Amino acid sequence: MILDEITAWKRREVEARKAETPPGVVESRAKERLSCAGEAPRDFEGSLVCEGHLSILAEIKRASPSAGAIRSDADAAVLASEMEKAGAQALSVLTDEKFFSGSLGDLAKAREAISIPVLEKDFVIDEYQVYEAAAWGADAVLLIVRILGEAELAAYYRRAVALGLGCLVEVHTREDLDRAAAIGARLIGINNRDLENFTTDIENTIRLMPYVPADVKVVSQSGISRPEEALRLFEAGVSAIQVGESLMRAPNPGAKIRELLSEGN
Repeated sequence: MILDEITAWKRREVEARKAETPPGVVESRAKERLSCAGEAPRDFEGSLVCEGHLSILAEIKRASPSAGAIRSDADAAVLASEMEKAGAQALSVLTDEKFFSGSLGDLAKAREAISIPVLEKDFVIDEYQVYEAAAWGADAVLLIVRILGEAELAAYYRRAVALGLGCLVEVHTREDLDRAAAIGARLIGINNRDLENFTTDIENTIRLMPYVPADVKVVSQSGISRPEEALRLFEAGVSAIQVGESLMRAPNPGAKIRELLSEGN
C-alpha cells in the first residue's frame, strides 16, 4: 500500500533528522521562534471558519504519488502571494521531499511572503515533527488519524495546542471521525482521497457530514476542481475546501481560486 510505504520511509527519515539535529535543539528553536515578537502563530481555524462563506485552504504541491510531477518548478513564495491575493484564507504547504517534492524551506518561504496562516502538510508520526513545524514557521500542523495510534494522536494534538499551533485532524472514515472527536478536535479535515490507494470521491465528505459533532468545523480535502463541487460541499455544511492539484495544474492559480469561490460566496 502507498500509505504504508510513505509512513515506513517517514519513520526512517525522522530518525535520520533526529541524529542530525537532536530533539532538544529543535524544541529550543521552536520555542525561541514562538517567543519572538511578530512570530506568534496566526489563527488557522479562525481564518478558515467564516459563517455564511466558504473558505479556501490553498495548497502548494509540486508532485504526488498518484499524479507524479504536477508543477515541479513551483516557487513557493510567488505562489503563496498569488494565492493570498486571489482570496485564499489559509495556505497548506507540502513539506515531504521523497513523495511530494516539497521541503521545510518551502514552508518558511511561503509564510514569509504572506500574512495568512500556513499549515505544514506532512505525515506526522513523531512529536519531533510538531516541534520542527513550529521551528520552521508553521501556524498549524496536520495530523492524519489513520497513521497514528490513539495515544500518539492525543499526545501530538495536545503538543500542537500547547505550542499555540492550529491543528487540522484528517479523517477518511466514520471510525477515523469518532477518534478525532474523542481527542477534542475542533477542526476536522475529511479527506475525499483514500490514502490506501489514492482514489478520490468528494461524496465521502457528504456521507460523513451527518456524524460530525455540532461544535466541530469541517474542511473537505482533495478532488475538488469545479465551482459546483465547492458549492455542493458548502451547502452540505463544510466551512472550507482544501484545493491543491487543480490549483497547481491551472495556468493561473489565482484565477482558479476566484473561479472556485464564484458560487455561494
